[in-house]
Amino acid sequence: MLNKTKIVLASGKMMALAAVAFVAVGQVAVAQTAPAENGQQQPALTAEQMATMRHDMDTALHYKLAPGVLPRLTNTLKAIHAANLQPPGHLGMSLDDQIAMVSKVQGLPPILKANGFTPRDFVMSLTCVGLTGSLMNVPPGQASSKMPTPEPENVALLKANQADLQALIGVLRTEQPKR
Repeated sequence: MLNKTKIVLASGKMMALAAVAFVAVGQVAVAQTAPAENGQQQPALTAEQMATMRHDMDTALHYKLAPGVLPRLTNTLKAIHAANLQPPGHLGMSLDDQIAMVSKVQGLPPILKANGFTPRDFVMSLTCVGLTGSLMNVPPGQASSKMPTPEPENVALLKANQADLQALIGVLRTEQPKR
């Protein structure tokens, strides 16, 4: 049943969007309202959700990416989409909540395991790549002292594997969830 239910993919995409919003304002205060979805404005995040998001962004930015993670993420996402699965999520969901929900999606844990991921490794890796990649591309003049700094090892890994990173981005861009 869950594989037929269309739920918003949140893990890496939402955190990457949060990073973009963070970069755009140059402060930890991310936009107070979510982007419009189907023409309707989403509710604002609560102060508690904002604090959780800041904590989760920091946690994800300091997660150590494994060598070879980019092709594994790409293959995993392709397999997830081929199986017509949508890892659950919603705006304001914490990383811990996302990890717990991902582990409960019928058919998803075997795909993750086949690609060398636990639900935690998958969510954390995808989120870390999204945030690190977003922050790597901040023009020097737009960076502020309040902006988080990604782990240098993760930046080096992404820079050394540009083709793999572009392949992952391509999958994320072309495989948008249908609503």
